[in-house]
Amino acid sequence: MIKNKISKISKRGNKRYYQEIENYDWVEVVDNFLGLEAVLHRLRERETLRLIKKFGLNKFLDAGCGTGLNLRHLPSGSVGLDINPRNLQRAKKYAPQVKLVLGDIEKMPFNNHSFRSVICTEVLEHLLKPQKALKEIFRVLIPKGLLIGSVPTRHPLWFFRFLSSTHPGEPYHHHYQKQEIQTLFNNKGKILRLNKSCLGMSWFFVVEND
Repeated sequence: MIKNKISKISKRGNKRYYQEIENYDWVEVVDNFLGLEAVLHRLRERETLRLIKKFGLNKFLDAGCGTGLNLRHLPSGSVGLDINPRNLQRAKKYAPQVKLVLGDIEKMPFNNHSFRSVICTEVLEHLLKPQKALKEIFRVLIPKGLLIGSVPTRHPLWFFRFLSSTHPGEPYHHHYQKQEIQTLFNNKGKILRLNKSCLGMSWFFVVEND
């Protein structure tokens, strides 16, 4: 039954999967070490926080915040956006100090230049047209505001992704090469940092809005 629903949703668009089916709690997995994938999530959380401390400018938006893995560390007044209502229900518990908004990263309900920093980790790889999301991200950033984010690399360890509880049925998951990331940001912003981390499985980037 679930597989049939996933198949139908995948044909209509991958966003429907995250709106209607995905029910995964990154914070619970990390904090309780529920499976080997917790290692990667914990490393991702640590590297993201390191970049936030070094580059981040208050006020923050976590675009595609999930259940709050990064969001829970952001200061009061920050905003978390996600398309999945179940994620936001959990994030409310983990990050009570922030404002939570149900919405689409490709059409965000915020005014131009609303944020000084946008966090966007492990989101763009799920989008068929990530350029649409990036256009929105840079729209809501102030001039010289910063995007801090990550996407998966093309790494052999990703072949074992089938062991993760998030893998079954997930409709789209792109693995990036360095040149692809550089192309994404052409005419959008200045790349301040681009490096591999998390056992070489993720690219992390810091981009300044033009």
